[in-house]
This record gives sequence, structure tokens and C-alpha cells, in this order.
Amino acid sequence: MNDYNFRRVFRSLPTVKTARLTLRKISFNDAEDMYTYASLDTVTRFLLWEPHLNIEETRGYIEYVNRRYKKGTYADWGISLNSENTFIGTVGFADINYEENVAEIGYVLNPSYHGKGYMTEAVSAVLKIAFDDIGFDKVVLRIIDENAASIRLALRLGFTLPENGNKQLEIKGIQRTVCHYELRKENYKI
Repeated sequence: MNDYNFRRVFRSLPTVKTARLTLRKISFNDAEDMYTYASLDTVTRFLLWEPHLNIEETRGYIEYVNRRYKKGTYADWGISLNSENTFIGTVGFADINYEENVAEIGYVLNPSYHGKGYMTEAVSAVLKIAFDDIGFDKVVLRIIDENAASIRLALRLGFTLPENGNKQLEIKGIQRTVCHYELRKENYKI
């Protein structure tokens, strides 16, 4: 995989259906639902970005995402519930290392939908794309060590934490331990 192939594949971000979810492009119709969770300190405390201050900031982010979709430089899906057509979060490729053929997956979920297995289902769908469709050798999840729910998700999906997997980083002015969980293609199970 290289940048050209990535852009070619993701210029038309594919819609992905799972048993309960649809992974699709994020649209302006999602602004209210996104703002509902993106404005919460409890949601962003383990993320690199600050809470959205107002709905206009959320709309600006969606505008940015849509410009990147058109260029094929963004592979982040909005997550919608099939039963309600409700936008509940995002999941996708946060970073790509073409030289090492490694992808990082990032995700965020409205806390009203935690504990129902939705993110396990969504990340599983993206893992299938990463390994089966694109052919990455490894996928990583960078998780702040205090984020117990994300660590449980990583372990449930077969990710492991290598011996040198912890890094100290300053995030939002605070020194944090970030765990780099990894799943290699040869260990991936559908």
C-alpha cells in the first residue's frame, strides 16, 4: 500500500454494513448527533482533541472531513445504528505508515451507546478492511493507560501490548502513558 493506492481506494469511501451498524461517510446531517458527544469532557479526556465548543465547530470539522473525502485522504467512517439511523460515533484509519505497512485505527462513541458491543462490531469491520481488503501487515491502537474500556476492546479483538509498547507523551499539557496495542495480520481472526 502506498499513498496513491490509499487515495484511489478511499476517494469513494465504501459504505460498510454490519449486523447492527452502517459505517458511512460523515455528513452535515450528523452535526447535531456528533456535537452531542463531541462537546463532552468525559468523551475527549482520552483523546487528542478538546471538546467542541459549539455546533459551528462541529460543522467546521465535518466540512474539513468532506474536503478530505473528496481527495481520498481520509478514511474515517461515521457509525449509524441500522435500527434508528442514528449517528453514534466514528471509526477509521487515524494514521498510516506506508513504509512499514501499518495502520492505526481510531474511534469515538457517544457514551449513551457504551457497553452494547457497537464499537467491537465497528472496529471488527475496519480490521477486516485493513487486513483482507487493503493488506496491512499490522494494525495498532494507541490507548491512554487509564482508558480501561478501550483496553478491554483491544484485548477482546486480539490485540496485544508488546514489551516496548508503552510511551510517555504530553497530551493536553499532562504527561500520560500511551499504550501501543498491536494486532499482526498472521494473528488476525475474523
